[in-house]
Amino acid sequence: MEAIFFMEESRVRQLPKIELHCHLDGSIRPTTLRTITEKQNIPLPQDEQALKELVVAPEKCTDLNDYLTRFDFVLTCLQTAEALQAAAYDVISQAAEDGVAYIEVRFAPSQHTEKGLRLPEIVTAVLTGLKQGEEDFGVKSNALLCGMRHDQQQAIEKIVHLAHDFRETGVVGFDLAGNEVDFPPYTFEDVLALANQLSIPLTLHAGECGCGKNVADAVTLGATRIGHGIALKDTPEYLALLKEKKVLLEMCPTSNFQTGTVKTLAEYPFQQFIEAGLAVCINTDNRTVSDTTLTKEFMKLATWYQLSYDEMKQLTKNALAGAFLSPDEKKLLNQKIDQAYLF
Repeated sequence: MEAIFFMEESRVRQLPKIELHCHLDGSIRPTTLRTITEKQNIPLPQDEQALKELVVAPEKCTDLNDYLTRFDFVLTCLQTAEALQAAAYDVISQAAEDGVAYIEVRFAPSQHTEKGLRLPEIVTAVLTGLKQGEEDFGVKSNALLCGMRHDQQQAIEKIVHLAHDFRETGVVGFDLAGNEVDFPPYTFEDVLALANQLSIPLTLHAGECGCGKNVADAVTLGATRIGHGIALKDTPEYLALLKEKKVLLEMCPTSNFQTGTVKTLAEYPFQQFIEAGLAVCINTDNRTVSDTTLTKEFMKLATWYQLSYDEMKQLTKNALAGAFLSPDEKKLLNQKIDQAYLF
């Protein structure tokens, strides 16, 4: 394993990276948010530090709900097509600065209807912003649609159908997000059966609340990727299932510490999962709320575990293998990664 000093931040930033777990509403730059709110006459703190405190979570939140309060204000600003398009474009511009070659941006359409936007209009606005960003910055992107766990099942099924309707124009998968404690995976057995029936790839949030069984249940119900999955550290009996099914774990280090999912580095299961032979990839979760980039996440792993460039390359290839892309698209990105790591 290479020593830490071989991992230079400038080089890590330049190397092509793949991000699969990035929330739209948690990743808008404060400057972009200011532009969006001015057009809607929504008041914002004039002081930059006050604005930052409104949208960036502290390094240590009291719990997951404390972390999630940062989304409340942002969501009130993302209720027009113009705002959603600008937000999506902004995320791609950040990805470009961060050396990201491919990104999947996820959002919950049901959270953007307060001013009368219809669900297809919401998805179209986000996809338009992503496409513009791809054209301007050269970062390939797709979208993932989230159903919110607290919504009625019929409403969540609408999101599944929406993902199917937009499958040819940039929506590549479905996710369940929100309150995992009160709404575990089997609550949505019928919804996920519908997604499987329509051949919609599944990446589900699971194992963020301290329940490893939720991860196993999500996999049993058809998920090929798991958002976070941290609770598996306390339920090693499920590790074999994930290895057998070749499930990808989308880990988000900064976020996991902020929300209190883990308290100490000794508790963080990154090495445990790697040693168990699981496929792991690294993500930001929320670039703004967690005040992070994918470069910063890899540099943290370099500090914590003396991560080497070879190991970074493997984590990136894990992400590419699990990405909801065609084999031809993966082949091109794979060549780009191989070429960049020749040093």
